[in-house]
Amino acid sequence: MLPLLLALLSAPAHALTQKQAGPYIELGAGGGGGGTPVGGRVGGHLSVGLWRGTYDDAYSFGRYWSVGLANRVDLAPSTGALSVAPMLEVRRGLDVFVANTSPFLAGGPLLVLDGGTAVGGTARGGLSVKWRRHRFWGITFRFEGGADFVADTVAPTFGLYVGGGFGRPAREMPKLK
Repeated sequence: MLPLLLALLSAPAHALTQKQAGPYIELGAGGGGGGTPVGGRVGGHLSVGLWRGTYDDAYSFGRYWSVGLANRVDLAPSTGALSVAPMLEVRRGLDVFVANTSPFLAGGPLLVLDGGTAVGGTARGGLSVKWRRHRFWGITFRFEGGADFVADTVAPTFGLYVGGGFGRPAREMPKLK
């Protein structure tokens, strides 16, 4: 009896979820470090994109994939260097009622303004966590780390950002047969 009960409870909740998609936006501020030698940074991020997956919008429950643009701006107060990193970001999200976790990978060009302009690239990975305070709005925490590649130099980069996020599902239209 117990194995049957466990099998029924561990099955996906297909009755609740259906194919849905929608936009998301996140804005945050925080700090971290990076460069060679590693120094402190203050900055922010803006992420916008679209998500799609099996989701229940009444309970904020489901799994999804998303793709979007993530823009990071960092200032190193000790050197005055400003870094701008517009990146393509791919996420795999899981919403369970009021909590959302989204591991992500991102990469793109990196512009460093430090008396002149240096162009390079960046690759980052991390975790975005959202605590929903409303059906569509929530408080976000973004942890990320990776590497910056500028002028034949590879430097670590990491950060923690706190902010807010909005994501709204919209039911997909049924396909005609």
